[in-house]
Amino acid sequence: MVNYAFQPDYTPISTPDEVEKLSTTIKLSEVLNAGNRLEASAFSIEAHNAVTALKNSGLQLIPLYGEKGLCQEAHNAFRFRRIYVSSEYGVPFLTSSEIISLNPRIAGYLSQKLTRNLEKLLIKKWDILISCSGTIGNIALASDTFTDKALSQDAIRLRAVDSDIAGFITAFLRGRYGRPQVTGATYGSVISHIEPHHLERVLIPNLPPIRRISIGRLMCKAGELRDEANQILDQADRLLHERLNLPYLKSIAPSGEASIIAKIKASELMGRLEGSFHNPIARAAEKQLQQLPVETTTVGNPRVTKEVRAITRFRKRTYVEKGGIPLLSSKQLFQIDPIDVKRLAKGAHTKDLTEIQLQENMIAVTCSGTIGRVQIIPAYMASWTANQHANRLLAADDMNAGYLYAWLASDYGYSLITRHSYGSVILEFDRFMLSSVPIPLPEVSIRDEIGNLVLKANQLRDEAWRNEQDAINKLENLIAKKQTPQVAVETPQPVSSLGTLAFDPTATPIWELAAQLSSQVPDEDWGQLPTDLAKRFDDYQKQRQERD
Repeated sequence: MVNYAFQPDYTPISTPDEVEKLSTTIKLSEVLNAGNRLEASAFSIEAHNAVTALKNSGLQLIPLYGEKGLCQEAHNAFRFRRIYVSSEYGVPFLTSSEIISLNPRIAGYLSQKLTRNLEKLLIKKWDILISCSGTIGNIALASDTFTDKALSQDAIRLRAVDSDIAGFITAFLRGRYGRPQVTGATYGSVISHIEPHHLERVLIPNLPPIRRISIGRLMCKAGELRDEANQILDQADRLLHERLNLPYLKSIAPSGEASIIAKIKASELMGRLEGSFHNPIARAAEKQLQQLPVETTTVGNPRVTKEVRAITRFRKRTYVEKGGIPLLSSKQLFQIDPIDVKRLAKGAHTKDLTEIQLQENMIAVTCSGTIGRVQIIPAYMASWTANQHANRLLAADDMNAGYLYAWLASDYGYSLITRHSYGSVILEFDRFMLSSVPIPLPEVSIRDEIGNLVLKANQLRDEAWRNEQDAINKLENLIAKKQTPQVAVETPQPVSSLGTLAFDPTATPIWELAAQLSSQVPDEDWGQLPTDLAKRFDDYQKQRQERD
């Protein structure tokens, strides 16, 4: 068997074969550095290969965290009693599963008065968030959407000195050289965990500042784009209520005993006898719709959708580790960078693709387990697939897909969807129920005004994703190169006139030349430069001339 972990010239670009994953050899020094851990899970072969590739890259490596690391602050807060209160008296609280959500959902509001050491639970802008209990290795960069919200103890807050370094670290940890090092440090026989001190073993390239900045800013920009997208979606929701003159359901929902007891006539049963279908909030939503001066139809109307699709359970699934078609679960549809995504073999599922493949601006509605979550598919997910736990909607040609999403994702849409759920253990919801959900049809101009905001937000999400992939690919391509290419500097030839110069589209951009040249300067020389050089360049130049 080939031992990849200790071949000095081996730089793994892809995951080794399954046979090669089963065993490896380690040194005694590695056992000691790992805190005398003896379990095999502490010495992941994937992590070994990632570290070997980093060492073979020729780049200077430093610890991610610690006294000599890139970051000096990391913690996962503490276990605490959760005392929930109303929004006006509390701080928004997020669970660790929400850190990679496209639009994080608030789990509740923690009491400002009764929660001890609340400040330590709060997220600061540009914190690197790492899930550290249960699911290990979800990585997020905290933008404005997360700032000043409380986060559970199941996520590590890793704090960098500035946003550029935070973005650079996030790109590294989300790539194939960083994430395996994080997940390889887990412990626990039932529920996996990692602790902040495990990050001291994670090695990260110490790149020149200009390279860290170029990568980090792409990641920060992605976070800002998603923030903007979420703000636009909130704006679309407000506009929906304003244009249709609909009060928010929470302002008209029955309270007290009236919120759990409803009296109905036999003519209103609609073939359903369970109380959840006739819940007072859904009935209040129906009553409001009946009072609207615009037409109300159903989602299944051909003027609204050209298809309401349920996905059949295709029994035989052929998975592959490399390549393949991503198969998302209903939960992963709402996540930025889900881990453990299964991949379908292309050849084995050609016939299934017409049914299970996602399309841009297609609308997915979860229909099993968690009912009624709505997602509009961004462009980067197009041609991916999703399992049978989300029904699909394709808007009619004359219907704005953004408006359809805005209605189904609103408080009215959610209430009218979830009332149909059935099942005593696992809730279910079928396409016929989805087709029967009422939807108001205002003027086309109003539908487009609301829907175009949603479509714009969807485009921003796609742009954010591509920024992140660009940053991660730049970093991984740099690591994969055995040595930095040298730049041949030619003596410029005098030209008689600027008019003789022609644009060369194949020429290396000047910023890439600058990055290549800067990478040849030793780190100790970079360290001698004053931190205010850009601001006081003329002063330093004058001082140098006086010395000369």
